[in-house]
Amino acid sequence: MKTKPRLLLIVIALLLFVNGASAANDQAQLATQEQKVIDYLVKDWGEDYSVTSVDIAMNALKVAPSDETRFRIGNYIKAHPELHEVIRRWGWVTLVLTPDEKLIARALINSERDGKPTPSVSELTKAVGIKRPDVKRGLAMLERYEILKKDSKAGGIGYSVIPRYIKWQPRLDFVFHKISLDSGRQFNVN
Repeated sequence: MKTKPRLLLIVIALLLFVNGASAANDQAQLATQEQKVIDYLVKDWGEDYSVTSVDIAMNALKVAPSDETRFRIGNYIKAHPELHEVIRRWGWVTLVLTPDEKLIARALINSERDGKPTPSVSELTKAVGIKRPDVKRGLAMLERYEILKKDSKAGGIGYSVIPRYIKWQPRLDFVFHKISLDSGRQFNVN
């Protein structure tokens, strides 16, 4: 009888070791600047009710804006909700998408959820108030984050929303407010 608890303890210890090694390996994959962004966010989250996003942290640290860098940081945050309560409370999407990407996602989710035709790129440029190339770049990022998928039957932009995002209530991950203090500090709140 004592063998089973001991065996269970060994299996649990092995799983914890493998999981810890995997997390350390993931962190080793981040470039120095990317790790600085993560460190900034973890320190900033929760201060003044902040839900600071990756793009704001990159700007604060003067890290060159790059979708690729933001994507790597975003995937790290998505894979590591244990980093901070803010990730678990508000969801990784809130933290990794830019305001424009959130607005594009919101427009597409509302359209699909309400049974309306998928908007075209032109309609999205008007709805979000950004240029056509920025809409296309936003759509590509939403696909990379697996919020949208290419869908030839979707019409309009040729993407459909991944079903789990249509049913979000109240879809808080796409709600945001940017705050700028006189000191120059910027952050998001939801």
